[in-house]
Amino acid sequence: MSKKKKDGANGEMRQPEDMLSFDELKDRVQAGEEAEDPEVAALLDTLRDVQPPQPQPQPQPQPDESETYKSIYHDVLRSVMQNSETGETTTRKAKYAPDGQFVDVTQRYSAFADLTKPPQEAEMPAAAADTQAPEEEEKQYRTFGEIFKSGLRKIFPNRRDSVGEGIRKTIADIAVLALIGCGVYFGVYAYQSHAAKAQQQEIEGQIITEDTGSTETDVWAEFFARYPNISLPDGMMSKYAYLYAINQDLVGWVRIPNSIIDVQVVQSEQNGEYLKKDFYGNYSRYGCPYMDYRNDPKYLDDNTVIYGHHMSDGLVFADLTKYKTIDGFKESPIIQFDTLYRSYTFKVYAVLITNSRAEDDNDYIFNYTVTDFASDEAFSAYIAAVDERKLYTTGVDIQPGDKLLTLQTCTYEFSDARLVVIGRMVRDGESTAVDTNLAVENPAPRYPQAWYDKQGLTNPYATAEKWMP
Repeated sequence: MSKKKKDGANGEMRQPEDMLSFDELKDRVQAGEEAEDPEVAALLDTLRDVQPPQPQPQPQPQPDESETYKSIYHDVLRSVMQNSETGETTTRKAKYAPDGQFVDVTQRYSAFADLTKPPQEAEMPAAAADTQAPEEEEKQYRTFGEIFKSGLRKIFPNRRDSVGEGIRKTIADIAVLALIGCGVYFGVYAYQSHAAKAQQQEIEGQIITEDTGSTETDVWAEFFARYPNISLPDGMMSKYAYLYAINQDLVGWVRIPNSIIDVQVVQSEQNGEYLKKDFYGNYSRYGCPYMDYRNDPKYLDDNTVIYGHHMSDGLVFADLTKYKTIDGFKESPIIQFDTLYRSYTFKVYAVLITNSRAEDDNDYIFNYTVTDFASDEAFSAYIAAVDERKLYTTGVDIQPGDKLLTLQTCTYEFSDARLVVIGRMVRDGESTAVDTNLAVENPAPRYPQAWYDKQGLTNPYATAEKWMP
């Protein structure tokens, strides 16, 4: 709506259509100041009251400060890089503000860029931030199979490993496997040892001892009530009846006072069957002591031979090693051996170390396992060969017609060496006492060639006569 104008003379409002144009007003003003036109004066008054419309400023978009500063920061860095590429050595501070008034905007905007980052980005390097998130996602979403494969890659060598890392893993894996293997081995070994000891105690419990208070008649009556179908050898002692019912290969029991040797003896149709079989017929590395298959288990031969293992835990025949010294002999100078029919006592006569392979003694094996001698002369020749090899003299005498008991086990002076302990049966009416003070060392016992080779010595018996039965 237009504003009404006042008339200069009578104060009446002039209508818009009656107002002067700009050209008319200009002509009148130029005509002279002395002739004042009332209409011009009124128009001037009106113009003084009217304020010309002011143009409204258009709102300018406010730039993002962080983006502005980043842009400036990158422009400055680009300029610095260009200066460095052209070989300019003068710094911007020295070049543009020698008076010390130069402000390093790169530091300001760099610091501002750091402040605008989220707290996590400001505290952690960019590379770490880039790698951490995928790892966290992988941990959150990995399947069991992926975790399992990742664990295997950390333990065992794989294509991703460097040469050094592969070698390190290989050595570590071998060490761990060796440790586990040793643990399993010693665990099995300990279990077998415990089981063998428990089994031996169980077997010993089957022997009927005299302290039970039962008469011979009572023992047999009870036995046949339990085992009516068992056929026993005539003249058998009742003390071993229950053991015989368990295993009919039983032929006796050997016991050495002041030692741990106290064990049953079996016999089969061939030697070696009980090397890895226990008394119950089960596999066992302890085996079971056995009599030579050629021996007569009832009447005994000129030489009865019994074989047994030398176990590292001291079981079976391991305690025979005490006889390597005179002191060991003095502790146990006698050996007790029961057949199923009778009890016998043997005095230790000789102890020797020999070979089981011909190549260990110039193609010769000393035959200590001979069971019978064709004549007294053959027996005496054998005793002479034993005397040449025995480690010491026990003071026990021996005569043609005496019966021998030979116990054999392994020893470790050289490969496949054998320790042989020979006892002479106590004669009828003879005392079982042994004067151990008569024992004397043999200054030069005869050993197999392998023993001298192991000791680095010359064999003085290399050309000596080789006894044969």
